Amino acid sequence: MRSDTDVPLNGPRDDSGDTAGDTAADTAGGARGLARFVVPEFTRSLRGFASVQALGSRDHELVFGPLMTARRSAARVLAPDARAAAFDADRLTRSLADAIGAISRDRAGADEALQRALEARLEERAAPVFAALSVVAVRAATLRGAAPAAQGDAWEPWCDAVQALFNAVDLFWFAIADVAPSRGAVGRGASGGATLARGLVLAVAAAGAVAASSTVTHGQAGAPRVTLRVNGARPDSLLGAGFDVVGVEPGTVLVVANPRDRARLELGGLRTAEVPVSRAQILANAVAVTTVYRSFDDPVRGIRRWADSIVAANPRVSVDTIGLSHEGRPMLMLKVGAKGDSPQRPNALFMSTYHAREWAATETALRLVAWLAAPPGTDARRDSLVQSRDIYVMPVANPDGYQYSFSNDRLWRKTRSPQAGGAVGADMNRNHSARWGLDNQGSSSEPLSEIFRGPAPASEIEVRNIEAFHVAHPPIVAISYHTFSGLLLYPPGAVYGELSADLPAYRALAGTNLKSAVTDRVPGSNRTSYAPGPGWMLYTTNGEYTDFAATRHGAIAFTTELTSGYTGNSFYGFEFPDNEVLLERVFQDNLPFALDLLDAARAPAAVVSQSTGRSAPRLTVESVSPDIRVIVPAAAASAAKVSIGAALSYRVDSAGGGRFTRRLVSAAVSRPAAFSVTSGISVANFRVLLAGGAEPTDAGWTAQGFAADSIFARAGRFSWFGTNGTLRSPVVTVPTESDTVSLVYWTTHSGSGFTAEPSGVVEASTDGGTTWSTVLIQRGFAPLWYTDQATLGGVRGKSVAFRFTASALPWRLDEVAVVAHGAVTSGATVAANVIRPSENPVRSGTVGFSWPFGATGGEIAAFDFSGRRLWRSVVTNGVVPLWDVRAQGIGNGVYVVVATSGSRTSRLKLFIARTAP
Repeated sequence: MRSDTDVPLNGPRDDSGDTAGDTAADTAGGARGLARFVVPEFTRSLRGFASVQALGSRDHELVFGPLMTARRSAARVLAPDARAAAFDADRLTRSLADAIGAISRDRAGADEALQRALEARLEERAAPVFAALSVVAVRAATLRGAAPAAQGDAWEPWCDAVQALFNAVDLFWFAIADVAPSRGAVGRGASGGATLARGLVLAVAAAGAVAASSTVTHGQAGAPRVTLRVNGARPDSLLGAGFDVVGVEPGTVLVVANPRDRARLELGGLRTAEVPVSRAQILANAVAVTTVYRSFDDPVRGIRRWADSIVAANPRVSVDTIGLSHEGRPMLMLKVGAKGDSPQRPNALFMSTYHAREWAATETALRLVAWLAAPPGTDARRDSLVQSRDIYVMPVANPDGYQYSFSNDRLWRKTRSPQAGGAVGADMNRNHSARWGLDNQGSSSEPLSEIFRGPAPASEIEVRNIEAFHVAHPPIVAISYHTFSGLLLYPPGAVYGELSADLPAYRALAGTNLKSAVTDRVPGSNRTSYAPGPGWMLYTTNGEYTDFAATRHGAIAFTTELTSGYTGNSFYGFEFPDNEVLLERVFQDNLPFALDLLDAARAPAAVVSQSTGRSAPRLTVESVSPDIRVIVPAAAASAAKVSIGAALSYRVDSAGGGRFTRRLVSAAVSRPAAFSVTSGISVANFRVLLAGGAEPTDAGWTAQGFAADSIFARAGRFSWFGTNGTLRSPVVTVPTESDTVSLVYWTTHSGSGFTAEPSGVVEASTDGGTTWSTVLIQRGFAPLWYTDQATLGGVRGKSVAFRFTASALPWRLDEVAVVAHGAVTSGATVAANVIRPSENPVRSGTVGFSWPFGATGGEIAAFDFSGRRLWRSVVTNGVVPLWDVRAQGIGNGVYVVVATSGSRTSRLKLFIARTAP
C-alpha cells in the first residue's frame, strides 16, 4: 500500500497522484465479490458545495478539493480497506489546517496579527470537521481490521462517517463566509453574520496600537526582542505561523519575539511569559559592554581590528574580503596556511554567524583561527593539516546584523537590507539559491517574519558574496557555526524523510545519538553530547547553506548548533555568558570535530573519525523491502548491479544527491531471501535472515505497548506503532559464513529536535535474548518514513535478536529486516601507492603490511563492515607490527584496513579465510 506520506496534501492534484491502496485484496477476492462496496456520492445533500458563489473559487478548492480528490481515489480501487485508505484522516486533517492558514493569509494580507486572529476563529469553527475526521479514522480502523467476511458490516458505518464529514465541511464553508467573506471585506459589514469579523477587527486594532506604541514593528528602534515561554501551542504550529521558535521545554515553547509578535500570540489566546536572562547591559543606541565578545566596528578590539592584529603577528594567517555587506562592511575571510589556493590542497571552509545574535559562534571561529595559527612544531597533526589543506574561516557572515545586535537589539537575527512594507532584513540561512522558497514551512514569504527568505534567491548581497566565493574556492568540507541547541545537522534539510547519499561519510564524522563526535562539557548543560542528524530532524528549512553547499558544490557540510542553551536549570539561549572560561570550553568541545573534518577533506568517503571511531563503509544496505536500497561508491553507481537471482532494475536516488557515494533504489521487491550487489569489481552477497512488519503472517514478534497500525504503512497493510512499550524481533541464527549483520528498517517518530527526550532505543542481543546492548538511539521529529540501520560485527554462528523500546516517543516501524553480510568476491589489484598485505586472502594466523608512506610514522587500524575497530597499532619509522588475527579470534570475512600518516590515508579491503565455512 502506498502510504499517506507519499501523497500530496494540497495544491495540484492529478488523479494519478492519490492513494491507490493495496490492490492485492482486489485480485484475491475478485471484482465480483467486492462490487457491493459501493462508494456513495457524498455531495448530493450539500448546499455550499454547489453554490454559484463557491464553484471555481480558490476557497472552494482549498476546502472541498482534498475531499473530492479522496473520493476520486476511492473510486479507482475495489477493496474496501483500500477505499478507506483514500480518506486518510491524518492527511485530510493537515489539508484542512493548511486551508485555514491559506484563507487567513488571503484575508489578512500583510497584517500578521489579523491573520493569526482569523486562524484562531476559523479553527474554532472547524471543530466539528476535526471531530468528524476522528470518527472517520475510527471507522476506517474497524473496517481494515475486520475479517473479509465481516467487512460488509463495517462498510456502512464507515460510509456514514464519511458522509458526516462532508456535511461538516459544508457547514464550515458557510462559517468561512461569516468570518471573512473576501479580501478587504473583513469589518465592512459582510452579510450572513459578520459580528465575529467585526470583533476581530477591534482586537486586531488593539494589537496594532501595541505594536505602534513600541515602535519596533520593523526593527528600527525601541524595545528589543525578548525570549518568551509560550504555553498552549505546539512548536510546529508556531513555526508554521512564522514565529521564531528556538526551543522546547516540557509544556512550553521558546519563541524570540518583538512586541508585535507578542501581541499576535496573546490575541490567539496563548499565554506568554518573558524568560529572565542575565544579558550584557545594552543602552538605547549604545554598544553592549562586553569583556570577551567583540562587536564588528569597535576600533580598539572589534572583529576588523582583531583580524588585522593576528595577520600582523602571524605569518600563517592572511585576510581578504569576499565583498561588502549591504551597509558597506567588509565580509572578512581569513586563511590559515599558504596564501594561494592550490589544487593539491583540498579546500575546507568554516563560517559563523549567519544569524546576528549568535555571538558564541563568532567567538568559536576566532579561536579556531588562533589555534590553527600556533607556531609550527607544537602539534604534528595541526602542522600537517595546515600544510596540506587550504583552510578558510569567516568569523561573521552577517556583519551588519551582528553589529546591530551590539548597538540596538541583542536578539536581532536577519540582515539589515530594506524590504517590502518598511520591513528590514532577510534570513541569510533561508536565502541561498538551492531549494529556495520550496514551501512556506521551511521559510517565509512574509518580510516581517524572522525566517523571511528574501524576495528572490540570493537577493541578499551577503549571500551572493558567499556563493561567489564557493565558485572560486569550492570546499570539500564545510561547517556553518550557529547557536544554540547542541546539534550536528547535515543535509538535506528541506524535506522530511530525505537522506543524503553521502550519509556514510556524514555518520562516520558526526557519529550517532549513541556516540556523537562532540561532547558537551559546559557545566550544567542539559546535554552530554551534540545530537547528530539530518537538518529536518529539528525542522525543515529551505534556501539553507548546507543544502546549497552539498547540492551545488558536493561539499560534506554541517551546521553545528553550539551549546545546549542551558546551565543546570538556567536558560541562556543565544545569550551565552560573556565568560572566557565557558567560551573556551565550547571551543575545546568542538575542536576535535573540526580537525576530523579537516582530515576528511582529502577523501571523505575513506574517513576514519578519531572522535567517533567510525569509518565510512564502502557499501551500506538500507532497505530490503519494499525495495532494496544500497549505497555504493559514486564511481561505481552507473555500472552497478542489484540482483535477486536475476538483475533488478534500479534508479539512482536523485533527491539524495551524493558526491562521493550514491544510493541505488531497486524496483519493488517482496522481502527477498537473498540478494547481491555488484559495485565496480566487487560482488557482495547478502542473505536476509529476517524480514517482517506487523502483518498477520509475520510470526514470532513480541509486542508490549506496540500494536499493529492500519492507518500508516510503508508496505503491506500494517506497521507497528507504540508510544511507551517494547517490540522484540524473533531470534535468528547467523550462518557460519557471515560475521556481520545489519538491522535495517523504515521508521517515523514524533519526538523533538530541540530536546534529548522523548527517545527510542534499539538494542541487540547476541545470545538469544539473555543480555542486550544498545546499538542505536532514535530522536527527533520525523513525520515521514525514512530508513535507519545499525550494523553488528563478530556475530558468526550467534543467536541474534533486536528490540525497540519507546519512552514517550510516538514511534512507527515497518519492514524490519536482519541482513547477513556474506562472501565478497573481488578481482582487485593493489596499486603501488597503497598499503599491501602479506597475503590476501589471509589463511595464516598473522598478517603483515607494507607501509605506503616511506619512513614517516602514523597508525594502522582494521575495521569490520559495521565500522567497529578490531585492531589498532602505532607505526614508527615505517615499520608496521603484525596483526595476530588468530589470537584475536577474527573470523572469516571482509575487513577494511586503514593506514594514516598526517593528512594521508590509504585503505585496503582484506579478506580472511583461515577456516573452512
